[in-house]
Amino acid sequence: MVEWLASSDGRAVLEFVTVVDDDAHLRASRGDASAVDALKLANAIAKHFPDLDRGLAAAALTQVQLRRKAAGRLGPHASELLYTRDGLEQASRLVVAQLRAGRYRDAGVESVADLGCGIGLDSIAFSLAGIAVTAIERDPTVAAIARANAAAVGVSDRLTVVEADVTDPDTLTLTLSRVDAIFLDPARRDIASQAGGRSQRTLDPQAWSPPWSWAAALAERSPRMAAKVAPGIPHELTPDGGCTTWTSVDGDLVEAEVAWPALNTAGVRRRAVVIRRDVAHELSSAISLEAEPRASIGTIGNWIMEPDDAVIRAGLIATLAERIDARFIDPQVAYLTSDDEPPPSPFMAAFRVDEALPYSLDSLRRALTARGVGQVVVKKRAITIDPDDVRKRLKLPKAEGKATVVITRIGTDPWAYICAPRARAIPDE
Repeated sequence: MVEWLASSDGRAVLEFVTVVDDDAHLRASRGDASAVDALKLANAIAKHFPDLDRGLAAAALTQVQLRRKAAGRLGPHASELLYTRDGLEQASRLVVAQLRAGRYRDAGVESVADLGCGIGLDSIAFSLAGIAVTAIERDPTVAAIARANAAAVGVSDRLTVVEADVTDPDTLTLTLSRVDAIFLDPARRDIASQAGGRSQRTLDPQAWSPPWSWAAALAERSPRMAAKVAPGIPHELTPDGGCTTWTSVDGDLVEAEVAWPALNTAGVRRRAVVIRRDVAHELSSAISLEAEPRASIGTIGNWIMEPDDAVIRAGLIATLAERIDARFIDPQVAYLTSDDEPPPSPFMAAFRVDEALPYSLDSLRRALTARGVGQVVVKKRAITIDPDDVRKRLKLPKAEGKATVVITRIGTDPWAYICAPRARAIPDE
């Protein structure tokens, strides 16, 4: 199947399906609600390629659908690559993989083993950075896709995909003898837990494949090593002298990465990388989360700042507060405040506070109506509400005004802050 998709015949079918699918989505964007229809697309394939095996037609249709999902994440190569559903979900975004490859290159790495390479996106990024790659993948279909993707991008000469189990002692010993660094991306799904025909994510590091204890033991053999992990990774799993990096892309927290000391050339303990419109910004600290000083706590000022999720996960809110001369509104709430307008920062959104009031749905509705507000965006932290439900239940009368409402708690008391409708513009650099 993979070989056919990568062949000239397969590429011709993929090109046809892409054109038809693009046209359907264009018509849908212009108001034709029935334009995007999988059955119509399948019939178009059958009409244009009457002798094509149905299984191959279905495979081509699936690839085009996955490529559409990948387009926003994987940049210019998205339309050239092949995918599996799970592989696309776990695949690193192109800009994140490139930053990682740069850190390896800056550490002097010339060859790396990508253990559990999946569909090969990180391996490709390493190769494009000039690093020779040995990529290991135990699933035959996924390994074939990784090879096809390497060929599609033109890096097959420095990227070798090996079909093997990384936990096999002989495979591991042979692989380690060929490289000077390791990258590990453990599978974070529980194959025993299924929903809708798909395995479910697991947050337990010991339930990953391979488990975290195996990764820690591997780092003792190959100290120049990093592992891609879920953003919820506990801080205490950062090895002594190592660094954990949390990365967000345009407001979406996408991954964390644990680097062992030999790769931690910057000497930091915690790092938040915030990528806005393909520009990366970094906030870091050389001390552990336990040693992080707390920022001052005070009453709400004229501005509320909402730190990026990467900053929050990295435990760098106090570091950010010191940089912008802000204070916490509550020791357990990830909002900052200041009396004066804060300087522009990619690490946060800033909202000008127009009114503060103890929160109840009725009082908030009255205040918004009095201001002529008919449209609201509801944001919340440290309080059990559903922002969409609050917005619907407000049932505001039609009006031209817009506002952002921040709902949180101070101590145990819920408060609502009516703010200017949009956050301050975040600079590109």
